[in-house]
Amino acid sequence: MNGSSGIYRKTTRQVSCKINDEVAILDLDRAIYFGLQGVGVHIWDALEQPKSVADLCSSVMAEFDVSESVCKADIEKILASLEAEGLVEATLQEDRR
Repeated sequence: MNGSSGIYRKTTRQVSCKINDEVAILDLDRAIYFGLQGVGVHIWDALEQPKSVADLCSSVMAEFDVSESVCKADIEKILASLEAEGLVEATLQEDRR
């Protein structure tokens, strides 16, 4: 899905926990761990509730010194990676809860 038009949420096929300043995510289907650091942790925490790229970018820009264009591109890249691994999923705007 195009990162600009979707609402992202964590899938139910994962569990995660914070370890120091990192997040460890276990893919329950494949029993593979993934790790996030820095802004990735901020994005993962923000996804406790479904969020759009714009919502996530606003949150990241409030915490980190980054331009809007760089922020949006980086968030879309991180979300695409997480979605490819089955850790987050995107839905249409109308499906937002």
